[in-house]
Amino acid sequence: DNVEVYLQLFTPLEWTVPGRDENKAYVKLITNLQDEERVLGIHYLGPNAGEVMQGFGIALQMGATKANFDRLIGIHPTTAENFTTLTITRRSGSNIESTGC
Repeated sequence: DNVEVYLQLFTPLEWTVPGRDENKAYVKLITNLQDEERVLGIHYLGPNAGEVMQGFGIALQMGATKANFDRLIGIHPTTAENFTTLTITRRSGSNIESTGC
């Protein structure tokens, strides 16, 4: 139970405009509760995955924490900004589907 998992399922804006909103994207942030919620890993399924993951790679190498992600100003509208607004955890049992910006 030393791991906290934050997740979100959402429709990227770039899929909404052309009417492809039946597709969803997924983000997951995995943290170590015993180490100031240091981020252990991130998962992303969605458009431009290579660019999104590359941008966060150095943060993980530098020992980023969930608080660092929370303080990061997300570039809007991008799918990467969803990593900066994660609040729902797996253990909460709450619905992970986002309903808007």
